[in-house]
Amino acid sequence: MQPLELPRLPNDGRHYQLYTASNGLLCLLVSDPMADAASCVVQFRVGSHDEPKHLPGLAHLLEHMLFMGSADYPQAGSFPQLVSQWSGRFNASTAAQRTRYHFSVTPAGLDACLAQLTDMLTAPLFSPEAVAAERQVIDAEFHTRLADDALHEQAALGQVFNPAHPLSRFSAGNLSTLGLEPEALAKALRAFHRRHYQAANGCVLIHAPQPMAELQLFAARLAERLPAQPQAPRLSPGPLFAPQALPGLLRWQSCAQQNQWLLLFALNNVQTGQGASALGWLCEWLASPAPAGALGWLRRQGLIAQLQVSTQHYTDQQSLLRIEFDPLIEDSDYPALLNGFFSWLTALRLTPIQAWPQAARQQLADQAFAHGLRGEPLHWLTMQAERTLYQPPEQILESTGQWAGLDQPSWLGLLEQLQPESVLLVQSQNDETALPQQAAWTRTHFAFSPLNWQPVAGHGQALAEADWPIWAVAEPEAECHAGADCNSLPGLRSIPLPIESEGQGGDTVRLAWCWPEGRLDRYQRDRLKVLWNLQTEPLHGWASASGISLAWQDQAGLIWLELKGPRQGLRAGVAAVVAALARQPDPTLQHLAEHRHQRNLNERRQALPAYRLLEELDIQLNPTPNNPGSAQPAAAQVAWLYPRQWQSEWLKLVTTSLQQLCPRLAESFNWQPPALRLLGEGTTTIRVDCQHADRAYLLYCQAGSSSLAQRASWQLLHRHIGSSFFDQLRTRQQLGYWVVARYHEVAGTPGLILLLQSPTHDHQQIETAVSNWLESERKRLAELHFAQIRHQAQQLASHLRGQSRSPSGQLELHWAQGLGLPGAAVNDVCTALEQLTPASWAETLDDWLQRPRRLRLLSRPAQEN
Repeated sequence: MQPLELPRLPNDGRHYQLYTASNGLLCLLVSDPMADAASCVVQFRVGSHDEPKHLPGLAHLLEHMLFMGSADYPQAGSFPQLVSQWSGRFNASTAAQRTRYHFSVTPAGLDACLAQLTDMLTAPLFSPEAVAAERQVIDAEFHTRLADDALHEQAALGQVFNPAHPLSRFSAGNLSTLGLEPEALAKALRAFHRRHYQAANGCVLIHAPQPMAELQLFAARLAERLPAQPQAPRLSPGPLFAPQALPGLLRWQSCAQQNQWLLLFALNNVQTGQGASALGWLCEWLASPAPAGALGWLRRQGLIAQLQVSTQHYTDQQSLLRIEFDPLIEDSDYPALLNGFFSWLTALRLTPIQAWPQAARQQLADQAFAHGLRGEPLHWLTMQAERTLYQPPEQILESTGQWAGLDQPSWLGLLEQLQPESVLLVQSQNDETALPQQAAWTRTHFAFSPLNWQPVAGHGQALAEADWPIWAVAEPEAECHAGADCNSLPGLRSIPLPIESEGQGGDTVRLAWCWPEGRLDRYQRDRLKVLWNLQTEPLHGWASASGISLAWQDQAGLIWLELKGPRQGLRAGVAAVVAALARQPDPTLQHLAEHRHQRNLNERRQALPAYRLLEELDIQLNPTPNNPGSAQPAAAQVAWLYPRQWQSEWLKLVTTSLQQLCPRLAESFNWQPPALRLLGEGTTTIRVDCQHADRAYLLYCQAGSSSLAQRASWQLLHRHIGSSFFDQLRTRQQLGYWVVARYHEVAGTPGLILLLQSPTHDHQQIETAVSNWLESERKRLAELHFAQIRHQAQQLASHLRGQSRSPSGQLELHWAQGLGLPGAAVNDVCTALEQLTPASWAETLDDWLQRPRRLRLLSRPAQEN
């Protein structure tokens, strides 16, 4: 294991080290004494673009098969059971040019879980029987995904990509494309695995509290088992688009009842160096809601409600720029959008880059880098895995790129690739009218035609500097502002946080708007959250560049905003966000908010059956208050969590804006968590209307009380049955792709959710399988010696205590204590686990199985309505 030199490292209390093993495996290891979990990502530079043309879906099937038994762990589905034992989670995914495996567990479980994952990656069994069974799961997943617009968009785009390019292929896989005899298919899987799962073709990333020497040992064990032969280079696939496709108009039939438009551009040489820097600047200009950003520019003309931009990189330095619009105009009015977009590009070309705040933008990036990678570890580990495989070592941790020193030729060279003659406009529509062609496999209706449009000349003026995106937010002068002390406002619940919330130098702030007596239904919450997100949207780009995250969440009776990031800048961000919310929104913003709210409602109606059942469960357990029209911000009170070391002058500054937004801060704080609907004994059945033909089944089991003993025992119950439910109904019986068992606590009352979605089995078959499983679990659990139960209870208590003592656990504990939430009793729950008796465990099993309180939700496909 040879260390690779990194030019600089974050100053965030973590120890970073990049190694390369002698056989070429790259290892990025992060020893973090503040971590409360151990997370691991293993990624290979192989995906659907590498599979044989005659076996679409082989890469996806291979990903699945690695969980179906290996040399030292032959039992199919045993990895989920192991991860569950260590209070963890796992997943895997296959994309065009990469396959990823990841898990997160209690730190003590890292060695065992990585050992099994290593065996899975290096010595899979590929038994023909398991291949035949898992092929059925791939087929079930494919049929479920037929309700996903992303699959149909990909199928339609495949018709206009260069036929020689892998992007033109069907890659999801199904029973037909993987139709070889099981023995032959197993042989193809072995050959594909042997060719691509090489050390030089992969990387491992580990983030854990263990010392660096221990992490290095774990990585070395994985490296030594991977073959060392070099990876064969990918052949040049040629250009992305077929020559006759540009400029073009592609229309395709969507499953959803709302339109989405795309502008696609093929770009060259923008993956590294000045090209990458120019592309970074372009994406910021495109996504900005400021008047000079593409989003703001097109909004002002009433053309779009939203814009999202992303890039996808491929072989031969080819990239695809994807600009997605939520249009406010009819499909036939697309020339107006194109004219607006290209007139903005003309103005952008005339805006001299010498005047841009390149140095200030780079300073933001440097500050964000210094404070380290933020957020949920598995999220940033997966992001870093991409960089580890594709970027030179010195740039792997430089997640924000280079912003200073952009030269004019590189910038103009990028913009020259965004020409009217090189654009593909893609429109989704709700029916198949005038869409005469059909894609193979997905049966997606589509129509392609040359783009019949002539651009209108732009106005020839540069973008006004006053309208540029926000790249700086000044920290207010605290001593110049006098305001109410937060302790003098009874309706403002202050929750000072005495610890650093996330590593060295990082802070967390939460602001929760609480409606007393729960007078806020879910639709009112959605409307307000959408409006407030739009009001703070201009700050999102600056916040992201500064390493600050803004996340809105809602639950019954409240909406809350969490800001996390470096102490330097976070106070300015909090003040700016609250000031933005205190300003009265104009009619245009209110119109956009209503448009987005209606879009959200439609997305919920169109959601897959499993999501629809989960939504209905939330409605059933949290009855809607009969207080229409009460969701005004002024009617809310506020709970505010902030670092204790913040000075009172800064608190007064924010308090003043909160007073303007919520006058009820002068009244006593009287919010209480809404009550849960308690179920009676027996089983209640509800059918839920769904747009998709898959059958979904949800069985919610509720505990008889919210006592500490019940909360402890039901969490332990989930630990025992979660992997069994998945193994029996997903792995062994192949009931469907989506099989989940999880603990679900509402208002302090514990419960379990058993959820299945299947394209191949009806509700009766699913219900019979669940009933049989419940009976088998009753017998299995009854036969377990109580010493095993007690050992698992002590393990769970240790895990929960460890979580509660970590910085993030302490934050949640203070939050729960400040608002009077059930999570404040986590230490008492741990004590109840450690004091578990045979009588209390027997009572839990009886409560679950013999005298249950259950709610059964069944999807009802549209054709049955």
